[in-house]
Amino acid sequence: MRLGFLTSGSVDDVKFACQCRFGCLEVALFGDTPLLKGWKDFKAACDDHGVPVSAVSLFGQCYIGKASNAVRKSRRLFQASADLACKLGARTFISGSGVLEGVPVEEQWQMVVDTMGPMVARVQERGLKFAFYNCHWANVVTTPEAWARVLPFIAGAGIKFDPSHPAYDGRDWMGDMWKAGRRIMHCHAKDTLRIDGKLIPDPNPGLGAMNWGAFFGILYELELDVDICIEPHSRVYGGERRNAALLLSKRCLEQFLMPEL
Repeated sequence: MRLGFLTSGSVDDVKFACQCRFGCLEVALFGDTPLLKGWKDFKAACDDHGVPVSAVSLFGQCYIGKASNAVRKSRRLFQASADLACKLGARTFISGSGVLEGVPVEEQWQMVVDTMGPMVARVQERGLKFAFYNCHWANVVTTPEAWARVLPFIAGAGIKFDPSHPAYDGRDWMGDMWKAGRRIMHCHAKDTLRIDGKLIPDPNPGLGAMNWGAFFGILYELELDVDICIEPHSRVYGGERRNAALLLSKRCLEQFLMPEL
């Protein structure tokens, strides 16, 4: 297992990751970005500093439904982002599915199988693993019920698991994680905090209520060797104190990494 964090493709993040001995980085994409074409400086920095890219994630896209201009653009972006993952030497490409308002979720699951099956196959032909993230953002493949209806029909597809999402949905995140099982290919580390029923937005790991010992215990029980990337998400942890908070979370999480004997 390696600990890393999410980056937009910043060379400064590579230097910071090297200096502070993070094990990897995950590149997070949210649409068209200069990094799709201007990736060489970032890749050179990763190579020079010995910081591997574990995964490339593409968020907020819709691939299902009628082939509108927006859907076609998202499908092209999917392939371009998978190409970027290959160029950066990533192991895994991660994305959602899209959401269609007013369409029964069972029908959307079938659309995911029909539409994304060939898309995922092309990604896998490039030597990449593919995982659905378990966040609701433009995604219907988020729960054990969805995984059961989609994953058996898209050969080799897996899950990027973030325990904060089922926790905020009011589900037992450990139950979801156990049901995801060996289909977990990558993890995000983001904490949860609720005070008097009010959500405190997405603290970094170690600053909320998440049981990270249990999280790692499940990974070890499942005999999974996957990378875990910290996701700075809120105003507090994505602002001026971002790097300090990343180091705090690294100290919290690395206590659960098995030492090499």
